[in-house]
Amino acid sequence: MRARLALALLALAIAGAAAAQDAPPLVIETLPASLAGRWLFRIGNDPAFASPFREQRNWQRIHVPGAWERQGWPEYSGHAWYRLSFVVSSDLAGVDLGLDLGRIGDVDEVFLNGRRIGGTGSFPPLFDNATFAHRYYLISQDVVRLGQLNELAIHVYSVSRFGGLLGPAPVLGRYRAVLASEVFRDIGAYGIAILLLTLGVLHLQLFVAQRDMLEHLSFAGVMAAMAVFVVAHASWGPALLVGYGLSYRLTVAALLVGVALFPAIAYRLAGRPQPVALLGLETLLALGAAFTLAWRNEAELQFWLYAGEAAALLVAVVTLRLGASLLGRRRCALPALIATALFAVALILDVLVDAGALPRTRLLGGELLAIVALVPFASCMSLALSLNWMQRRCGEPTDAMTGLMTRERFADRLASEMLRARRSGSPLAVAVLRLTVADAGGERAQPAADTVASLRRALRQIDLLARYDEETFALLLAETDEHAAMAIIERLRRGANDHAGDRASRTRVTVGLAQVRPGGHLSAGELLREAEAALYAAVSEGGDCTATAP
Repeated sequence: MRARLALALLALAIAGAAAAQDAPPLVIETLPASLAGRWLFRIGNDPAFASPFREQRNWQRIHVPGAWERQGWPEYSGHAWYRLSFVVSSDLAGVDLGLDLGRIGDVDEVFLNGRRIGGTGSFPPLFDNATFAHRYYLISQDVVRLGQLNELAIHVYSVSRFGGLLGPAPVLGRYRAVLASEVFRDIGAYGIAILLLTLGVLHLQLFVAQRDMLEHLSFAGVMAAMAVFVVAHASWGPALLVGYGLSYRLTVAALLVGVALFPAIAYRLAGRPQPVALLGLETLLALGAAFTLAWRNEAELQFWLYAGEAAALLVAVVTLRLGASLLGRRRCALPALIATALFAVALILDVLVDAGALPRTRLLGGELLAIVALVPFASCMSLALSLNWMQRRCGEPTDAMTGLMTRERFADRLASEMLRARRSGSPLAVAVLRLTVADAGGERAQPAADTVASLRRALRQIDLLARYDEETFALLLAETDEHAAMAIIERLRRGANDHAGDRASRTRVTVGLAQVRPGGHLSAGELLREAEAALYAAVSEGGDCTATAP
């Protein structure tokens, strides 16, 4: 009895398998048409697999889209083939068809009725990983058999964590529509990248104007890294110039660099020091970025991709906590917190998609929701940093007559610039100036407003000007040695007289100049005293000259 039951069950299984293999082909009458469903699948490689209408005995069924690791081949890496039969209605005669396969891990070549219609990446031995590339191919009219059976064969090679047709669902449509979709997708990617780079340039300029606010430099770096990450996913992007493999490396490295730089921004906005553990994580991510660009085997870079995604989630959680602590204390804390929450949710969804827990979709023109959520997130963080910069820049004590920085605040800025100069080895000079007007009536001090106007016309953006006392001004010349400082002062002297309204008078510029020397100055006050002494020496020599500290 048991033997008969077993035989019956075996017969049913064989009949079910035969029925599955003999299922009627898909009939395509309207476009676009989804090709999702059950495809034939076989691991290994044989060029003969590209030939149409082969036997199906050694082929199995697999659902498309979906990684083969999730469907019975968990440890397999290498070659595999997909096949699908379908009929194209004769009503579609004269239409150039387009095949949109979404993303495939890692390399593919596509055949229709035995003719190769395209491929992305390179197979071993010259392996070129194209996992991040979006596949779309033109099917010319002479390849399609209208009203007859067609067979699509796809050869895939993968050594990544997930291989095969990863999604979104394959679509057969009009090629113009498929191409337009890719164009709009790339326009969106480049638009986001341009926005990020614009924000990065803005904050780079803010850093140059206020050099002790390093969070602006970090933000500019994050924006540049994220712009590279976004553009690397475009069909017409870096892959066309440097190949898919190097584009893949740039994508992973940009992710690691962006995540490594961001915590410094959040903690500086919150006014808190970074934890040592987080600093260690940032160092590890920076080393990972260098490893990603230098390591030869691309198959071993998956670890850093997942490490970057995990670190991004951790940083998002930390940023949310810091943002919550600033509610009620900062004007833009609530919008920044909402944008961070949206970005964190989008990032979680992207990680779940990469892990295979959620299917890939064509929502918002692409599969990476975090890239779209990056726009409000970056905008809100930029606004928060800008408001903080304005509060710092405009909220500092200023001289009532000139609106310039006070002597005390200038000394603090000079101290921070001296520390930076010691770390980087860049030169730094300080000048104390006095401007007077000489005419027929003698020599008198130039009005403060006229002095500020004269100085600002000749100074660079990175130079810092302050009111030193009633008759003198202090000037900080970053990244400037004594020789270059003398040239700037001479330009200032010429500019003060070129713009003089009364040609009968002459502006006399007397300057004392001191340069930071290695091991020579221990404090900002010491350097300022040397510049003052040099000013007195210039006055004793008759004025309208520049004296340098010994």
